[in-house]
Amino acid sequence: MLALHVVTPEGKTLDQEVDEVTLPGLLGELGVLPGHLPLLSAVKAGVLRYRKGQERGVLAVGPGFAEVDGQNKVVALVQRALPAAKISSADADKLLADATERLKGDKSERAAAEADRDFALAQLDALRK
Repeated sequence: MLALHVVTPEGKTLDQEVDEVTLPGLLGELGVLPGHLPLLSAVKAGVLRYRKGQERGVLAVGPGFAEVDGQNKVVALVQRALPAAKISSADADKLLADATERLKGDKSERAAAEADRDFALAQLDALRK
């Protein structure tokens, strides 16, 4: 078993024992099983998936970092995280439209608009998983 902890600046989003975790790494998906070697990786906005037995869970996450400690503990420190069950397609669509519009405007807000766009796309992708 793996101890999975997903933490945002607002606090813990998920704290659960799981059999398997898949994270959206910068260079592709990163799968973690019990006994994984220690690892530190950047995480991009995307979908974090986990499995415990036959039960599966999905979270939309923003960018951040993940640490696998080699002792069956995975900690994802991300800017945002939202379980698929709490995602509203309408809210994600609105965030995407707003971010896309902001990308056309003031360049000083580009980084924040890109982060919002990427998180909106992660939410919509999480709904499809």
